[in-house]
Amino acid sequence: MKRNTKEWKEKRAEFVKGKTCAWCGSSDSLCVHIPRGFSPAQVSSEIYGAAYSRFREVYRQKYQKFDNIPTGKHRHKSHPNWHKASTIHKAEPDHTDLEEQFTEVLLEDLGDGNFKKLYHEWLEETGIKALIEEETKKAEGECESLTNAVVLCKRCHFASLRGMNLCPVCRKKYKAVNYETCFDCLPDEIKAEFRERQNR
Repeated sequence: MKRNTKEWKEKRAEFVKGKTCAWCGSSDSLCVHIPRGFSPAQVSSEIYGAAYSRFREVYRQKYQKFDNIPTGKHRHKSHPNWHKASTIHKAEPDHTDLEEQFTEVLLEDLGDGNFKKLYHEWLEETGIKALIEEETKKAEGECESLTNAVVLCKRCHFASLRGMNLCPVCRKKYKAVNYETCFDCLPDEIKAEFRERQNR
């Protein structure tokens, strides 16, 4: 359902009626918000992403041939970081758990130039393309029915689109979703550490 239609506007008005923003509690400028994880585009993107990673493994095993070439570096108990085997250590090294470093060199690629074609054929053969269509259609239906929708004010809605949410401490400012609080609500010692790092 397009969001500029009369039907959608009526549905939106009915959905937000009597509600307040799920984040900040405001009753001003409310809108219907579909969390990103439930949007058809996101559902499709996540499945495609997982499928692409899997196909790269399949392609590597089926079409490519590699050889492991020594880099001339190794590491061991006393010097766990990779370093040239010819390195002269100041102290007598402990060669326990000695490990040589190798790098992969591509020798043959039977699918060279056909990766995209093979990928799409694989999507069809494995049924993943049909699964994506099915899951996307399901997500579209849930969007239409507002199954996973929440009511947000426009301010909170725009913050969510930028990957932010409301600080649970002050409930006034926004923060990136990977942080626990906004900067102002951080303990003073953490603020001081942050400023110190910034000034280095």
